[in-house]
Amino acid sequence: MKNLLIAIALVLPAANAAAQQNLKLGTLEIHPQVAMQASYDNNIYLVKQAPKGAMISRNAFGVNLLNKVGSRLDLRGGYTLELLGYGANKANNDAAHHLANLGAEWRLPKNMSVSIDDSWMQTTDQATSELTARAKRVQNTAAFGFEAPIRGKFGFNLAAQHTYHNYLVGANSSLDRQEMLVGGDITYKLQPKTRLFVAYRYGTLAYKEAADETNDSTYNNVDFGITGNIAPKITGTAKAGVQYRNYANDLGTADNDTTTAGYSLQFVWKPVEKTDVVIYGKRGNVESSYGTSRYYTSTTGDLTVSRQVRKVKASLGFNYETNDYPELSTGTSKKRLDTNTGFRCNAEYSVQKWLKADLGYTYKHRASNENDFEYSDNIVGLQFKGMF
Repeated sequence: MKNLLIAIALVLPAANAAAQQNLKLGTLEIHPQVAMQASYDNNIYLVKQAPKGAMISRNAFGVNLLNKVGSRLDLRGGYTLELLGYGANKANNDAAHHLANLGAEWRLPKNMSVSIDDSWMQTTDQATSELTARAKRVQNTAAFGFEAPIRGKFGFNLAAQHTYHNYLVGANSSLDRQEMLVGGDITYKLQPKTRLFVAYRYGTLAYKEAADETNDSTYNNVDFGITGNIAPKITGTAKAGVQYRNYANDLGTADNDTTTAGYSLQFVWKPVEKTDVVIYGKRGNVESSYGTSRYYTSTTGDLTVSRQVRKVKASLGFNYETNDYPELSTGTSKKRLDTNTGFRCNAEYSVQKWLKADLGYTYKHRASNENDFEYSDNIVGLQFKGMF
């Protein structure tokens, strides 16, 4: 903590000068950011027996760029370096994370638009709630979108997305894969800021290792939903649909054809001034390497309530998730079922317009019908974040 405060003291004078100058080179906007966090985690390995606690420093330094070329073209990009330092087993736990993104948006005549985005990261953070061990991995996601009106209140968009997962440690190499999604939406403008849509995506999953070809699959997603101003004081997106998945190869007694109903929703409700309620929910399949279960079905709900009182923004959050595995666990007569619950509270203080201090607490717990996968975790931390 002492080192954190010393670092903040050194950064603030330069940061204050940068904030006052509003960094700009011609049409290029430059937005540096810095975040310094000190926290204590009482179960850094997320285990049930003999948990190990440690102090953790997580310091991030980055920059976001935006260049508006005329009135029709926006170019954007960013990079962040995140340094993690642990007070226990530093040789194995300390890490450097790299996150980068590039994007462009063209606004064409007749209300048409084209967007291209690419995001890349090298991290040790877990990709899903199934995984508890931190492992170095690379993930890259490239996306393309085209949107245009059809006639009257109808419109359409085309979309393509490619995601690459590469674990740099052998323990999780069975999750190395590429995923491709292509498809489109038909939209209907119900109100000036509200749209109904019907969406279709065709997807392919190709695993890197020959031994994991039993997880290769194709699938079809069909969804319908609404986005925009859902109701007075409520904005967001809600959709529901179904996924039809087919696996190319057999794996034990697992079904090669599966059908999963799913949904996704995210609402922001502003009941009164300076109060936000964020509601999030999702149900869908997540790739897995556990036993003969090639995936698990995750059902997630999350609620965050925040209130701004002068310079302090206080928030409370709750989340609940069930992970339901489709196949019997090896050597048992039951299917694995995990239940993840969590609670968090934060107090964010605006020191300056560009500088915020955040004090927070997070609690996580996993219950499972297979006791070895259970754990509890408590984290308390202090963070300073400057954005210019």
